[in-house]
Amino acid sequence: MKSWCLVVVFVTAGCSSIEQATVKTDWPAKQAIDGIWEGSFDINGRGPYDFHAIHVNGRSTAVSSKAKAICAGSVEANDDFYLANYMLYSLDGAPFDSARLTGYLKPNRIESHFRTLSGGDVGALNMDYNPIYEQPSDLSLLVGDWQFIDRDGLTISMTMVAGQWSGVDSDECVYEASIAVINPNYNVYDVNLSIAQCDSVSGDYQGLAYLDQAYRLRMDVLNSLYGFHFDFVKN
Repeated sequence: MKSWCLVVVFVTAGCSSIEQATVKTDWPAKQAIDGIWEGSFDINGRGPYDFHAIHVNGRSTAVSSKAKAICAGSVEANDDFYLANYMLYSLDGAPFDSARLTGYLKPNRIESHFRTLSGGDVGALNMDYNPIYEQPSDLSLLVGDWQFIDRDGLTISMTMVAGQWSGVDSDECVYEASIAVINPNYNVYDVNLSIAQCDSVSGDYQGLAYLDQAYRLRMDVLNSLYGFHFDFVKN
C-alpha cells in the first residue's frame, strides 16, 4: 500500500511539472523604446504634421495622415540615445525616400531630428508615449466582422476567426491575413497580409497593428512596392 502511494505521489508531481513547463512562455521582454508613440513633426519649418508610431522589438511602422505618408524601419535606444531608420512611402502608395532620425529617449517622450537621404529635407519630430500600449493583447478581442473605408470611398470588409482574417473590398480585391500576439501583456499585433486579384497591389505585406482608444484596429502593412494604413472598425 505504501509503495502504491509513493507511485501516485511521483506521478502527480511529474504531471504537475509537465503542466508548468507547458504553460510557461518566454515572451520578448519590453524594451525602453517599445510602445505606441504619438506626436508631430515639421519639414523644413513647415508643419506641424501628425505622427503615430509603433515600436516593438526593434521594428517600427508609422503613419501621418496630414502628410499622407507611411513608413517602416528599425528603431533602437542605447541609454537615452534614440536612432531610427525609415523607408518613406506615400500613404497607400509607393516608396519615395528614406530618412534617418537621431535624438533622445526621455521618460515617456522622444525628441529627435531627421533628414531625408534623397530629398535632403530636415525637421524636428517629437513624440509622447501612449499608455494604451500597456493594455493586454488577445486574439479573442479581434474575433468578428471589421470594416474600413478609405478617403476615396473604397470599402474593405474582413472577418476574423482565431487569428485568421479573410475578406474582399468594393473593387473585388481579395484579402487574406494572419494576426499574431507578440506579447500578451502589450497592445501590439504582428500582421501578415496577402492581397490578390487586385492588379498592381496584389502581393504579400507585413506590418504591425494595435487597438486604439476608440477600439479601432490601426494597421500598417508594407512591402517593397506599397505601404497601406487601415483603421478597421468592428461591426
